[in-house]
Amino acid sequence: MKNMQKKGFLYKAILFSTAVVFSYSLLNSLVVSKYTGVSEFGSIAYAKKSKEEKATEKEAKAEAKAEKAAEKAAEKAAEKAAKAAEKAAKSAEKAAEKATKEANKSAEQAAKDIAKTERENLKFTQKVDKDFDKAFEKYAQEISKAQAKYQKAAEKVVTAKNPNQKINKAEDKLSNRLSNADNKFEEDVTKVSKKFDKKESKSLVNSGWVKNEVYSAGFENHGQRVKTYVEIAKQLGQPAYVGALQANFGNIYETGIADLQNQIQSLNDQIALSNQTIQSNLTSISTLEASIATLNTQLSGLNANLDSFTAQSNTISAEINELNTQLENPDLTEEQAATIQSQIDTLDNELNDVNNQITSTTDQANAVSDQISTTETNITNLETEVANLETDIPNLENQVVSTTNELNTTIDDVKPGVGVDTGWETVSLDVNQDGVIDSNDLL
Repeated sequence: MKNMQKKGFLYKAILFSTAVVFSYSLLNSLVVSKYTGVSEFGSIAYAKKSKEEKATEKEAKAEAKAEKAAEKAAEKAAEKAAKAAEKAAKSAEKAAEKATKEANKSAEQAAKDIAKTERENLKFTQKVDKDFDKAFEKYAQEISKAQAKYQKAAEKVVTAKNPNQKINKAEDKLSNRLSNADNKFEEDVTKVSKKFDKKESKSLVNSGWVKNEVYSAGFENHGQRVKTYVEIAKQLGQPAYVGALQANFGNIYETGIADLQNQIQSLNDQIALSNQTIQSNLTSISTLEASIATLNTQLSGLNANLDSFTAQSNTISAEINELNTQLENPDLTEEQAATIQSQIDTLDNELNDVNNQITSTTDQANAVSDQISTTETNITNLETEVANLETDIPNLENQVVSTTNELNTTIDDVKPGVGVDTGWETVSLDVNQDGVIDSNDLL
């Protein structure tokens, strides 16, 4: 019995130990499962999770592979684009270099063309200029010869039997020689001027030798302009060369000479007017000063009268006051009071007359004072104007000098090199005074 109890106890102890061990194992399994994700009692679950992990890893590897492939593709595309861009840049650079070379070549050719044109212009200009100077020189020589022959003839006339007849004959010859010289000069200048009718004549304008409007504006051609100007000059009694020169190098309007002449005339007119105004103002100032002296004398007389009238008024007022005091005396009889009152009434009338004179004289004095003030103001204004004009006149005179210098420079620049210094540049061929010189100026 005791053995059975012992065996039962031992069995229970074994069971208890087994239960403890099992509980401990189970607890340990749960802990491991919690922290490792692996259960000793779940081998199927463990296998399943490994497959999922493998699938995830496989998927991750696939994504990584795809990313690497994409990166390689992007790098390849970028490299290809860079090469394309580099190729395009090189192509553009070559095109730019080619365009620059072509532009430089065109610019060089244009510069050569311009230089060639300038040389041609200069050559033509020098040729025409030389022809003109030759015509002027021949004309001057003919005039000099004609005058020399006339001088010799005039010297011989002194001892001649018929001096008047001889001198008339010499004068006729001189006139004929001068006329022939004019005609020959006109022919020579016209011959040179006809070159202006050719295409090459534009080079004169382009080179600045003559202005465009001088070429043939308003005429069929330049030859017609020269012929018309020469005819106008002759009808005005001027030498033929005056018309020829102005036709070729500009009339007074085209060269600006007329404008400068008008400016000088206007300035001189203004100076003359200013001087005239100064003299007029000085005369007026003297007259006004004399008027002030007269007005001051009048004012002094009026003030003296005013003082006298005021004294009379004061005296009469005092007398009236004295009589009014007497009239207050109670011892006066009616007859005495009436007499005093009559005196007061008379004095009142006199006082009224004197006061009226004072008012009238005061008005007159005020009027004279106003006239004096006005006259003094007028004198001040006139003196100020005189001072301003005296200051302005030197400025105007300086403008006349500077404008005259400009005119002389313009005259010199109209045609440099021409040896005919007779003032032809300033002669006006504008017969009808319309500001234009054309066929309408022919009489």
